[in-house]
Amino acid sequence: MKETKIEINDYYEILNIHKALLEAKFHINPDNVNVSSSPIIADFCNKLVDALEEMDGEKDEKNIGKWDNWRMLKNQIFYRDRALRNAMLNNRWTKSSSNDKEKIVINLLSPFKATQEEIKSFIQEVDAAWGVNN
Repeated sequence: MKETKIEINDYYEILNIHKALLEAKFHINPDNVNVSSSPIIADFCNKLVDALEEMDGEKDEKNIGKWDNWRMLKNQIFYRDRALRNAMLNNRWTKSSSNDKEKIVINLLSPFKATQEEIKSFIQEVDAAWGVNN
């Protein structure tokens, strides 16, 4: 297959793609439940925020670290709650190993970054909601 490349250099185009993907990943009633936990979409969301962070830092040094703070899961209760709801739509959850659950959680939460303790807590909450005993 021929490789196709899309290049976006405009800050506001990247920012609006980022916003659209947040809407899609954390939608309360998704048309496609696989969007929220897709590793491809999770990776792309991370790349977008990385690009925004770099561009903001180049514009003004005062912006350095703002995206890091925004990405911390502890600062994003709204999105965490939405990710929990989306985890309940993932019919692979109950059949997944601990390692797979961790990967699913990281994808569900992207572009936000969770500590190992936050990931563990998230998994426990979803397991409890599914009635999974560990």
